[in-house]
Amino acid sequence: MAGPASAQDSGSLNGPIETRIGRIELRGGYPDAESVRKIYDEIDFQRASQAYIWATPIVSMEALRVANKRDWGVDYNDVGLVDGYTTPAVGALTGNNTTIYAGIFTDLGRDGPVVIESPVGVYGVIDDFWQRPVVEVGPFGPDKGKGGKFLLLPPGYTGAIPDGYLPARSKTNQNFFIGRSFVKNGDIQTAIDTLAGLKVYPLSNADKPPETRVIKAGSKPMASIPPGGFDYWNLLSAVLNKETVEDRDRFFHAMLKPLGFEKGKPFAPDTRQKAILTDAAQVGFLMAQTTSMAPRLANASSYPGTHWEWVLTLRPDQEAAGYAELDERTDYTFEAITVADGMIKQIPNAGSQYMSAAKDKSGEWLNGSRSYTLHVPADVPAKEFWAVTVYDAMTRSMIKTETMKAGVSSLDKLVPNADGSIDVHFGPKPPENDVNWVRTLPDRGWFAYFRWYGPTEKFFDKSWALPDIALQP
Repeated sequence: MAGPASAQDSGSLNGPIETRIGRIELRGGYPDAESVRKIYDEIDFQRASQAYIWATPIVSMEALRVANKRDWGVDYNDVGLVDGYTTPAVGALTGNNTTIYAGIFTDLGRDGPVVIESPVGVYGVIDDFWQRPVVEVGPFGPDKGKGGKFLLLPPGYTGAIPDGYLPARSKTNQNFFIGRSFVKNGDIQTAIDTLAGLKVYPLSNADKPPETRVIKAGSKPMASIPPGGFDYWNLLSAVLNKETVEDRDRFFHAMLKPLGFEKGKPFAPDTRQKAILTDAAQVGFLMAQTTSMAPRLANASSYPGTHWEWVLTLRPDQEAAGYAELDERTDYTFEAITVADGMIKQIPNAGSQYMSAAKDKSGEWLNGSRSYTLHVPADVPAKEFWAVTVYDAMTRSMIKTETMKAGVSSLDKLVPNADGSIDVHFGPKPPENDVNWVRTLPDRGWFAYFRWYGPTEKFFDKSWALPDIALQP
């Protein structure tokens, strides 16, 4: 028996045809009124689902900015300083609990060019709001690790650039500086004091800069994970209204227009639009999660034959020959935030490198109800230190249990094996020796980041390699 007719078959000018979106009724080859409505709903749903993915990096940035102001009181041109190791109380995309951090948000659309003075000993990057590096700070930056006055210039800036500054042109009005200072010999206070020396002010105030507010967050909670459902689109609308429209994004703006998004106008979708956007946020999240946690990218695997993957699969500028790196960008920005050139540069004994694993040796998703072991071979190729951190599959932030311990590192007093290797244990119940153990939450998926600070030659030539995380018998 013949299958259902397609819309282009000459014999199907009248009557129903079955499609992926259900039955469509044709009248003389045209869809009837109800079918037109159904088709437009599907067009808008598909566009919104893809727009969710496209918007992932900029919504994550806006969610972090909003959380800094709401939870910590950190506004534009303030320095938000985590004056101690970050704890799971801070809900942030793959936050790090082994270094001391500071962050600065700027709005060049409001203030014009902005100066960020960075002292010696600060390592970091200034990203635009699409998470593209504007300029690196520290050994990989133009200051060469000696500190300097970075001058952020807004899109299309044509004014004079005074002497004594390190100019950096941004493609977005808003930017985010993330800086860190390494702890040497357990001296946390020096690292904190170094970051507290950051200064930020508009260039227009350079003759008499106002005092920079340095707000110490301590272990104060923050919730910066992008929201689900319709709230995702509220954030997107707010941030798009502050930014220029780049040529590469004009089609996405066009696809969002029938759903209530139009630059310079209030975002007030009707009942139909709101329902579609809410559904699309759920599907978009699952699409982004799948793209990130089960990537089908040829360059994702870091140790072939294992389930370890490169955290960063995209170029920092997010551009490849012939296309913009949409899937690569989603792979990273769904689970992490801020991109720097130093994350991919292969310079032994400098920078840092990151790998992630969401599956065990057998290829099953890591599950908090089960117990696992990661065997870390001796002589980890990290000049500074190494760390492994556990993140929740849904929030992508440090796993939060009653132990408030989300990982272990070589800075801890871990118990080694006789050969110098270390077994790190994960699970809901502690082993006999719980120093090397991270508690997980039953029935919740998790993934791990392994970080090398100052990776040595053996990291890059892979003469040293991590085995898979293995399920305990």
